[in-house]
Amino acid sequence: MNRIAHLLEGTDMPQPTGPFSDTEALQLLMAYRKDPSDVPCPTCGPEMIEVLAFIEPEIDPDGFASVTDPEGDYAAALYCHHCERAIGILAGAGYGG
Repeated sequence: MNRIAHLLEGTDMPQPTGPFSDTEALQLLMAYRKDPSDVPCPTCGPEMIEVLAFIEPEIDPDGFASVTDPEGDYAAALYCHHCERAIGILAGAGYGG
């Protein structure tokens, strides 16, 4: 069960309709790392992607991740308002290095 579901009741939170492909995920990651304020959807184009949250890159044993600031190691939850797809990308500067 979602630990914050009771907080979201009555809100219209976007619901993803499907996944991005691996190629699209890589395009999103590279665009985000180049300029986090300008991440075009690989299918729908610019100004469709919204960052829904910044989360810790590590998931706890119960499958949950904590919301965090976009500093150091973090993941960004991205959502396209046109094709209604979402993805979490490991976006922090310290990832992989």
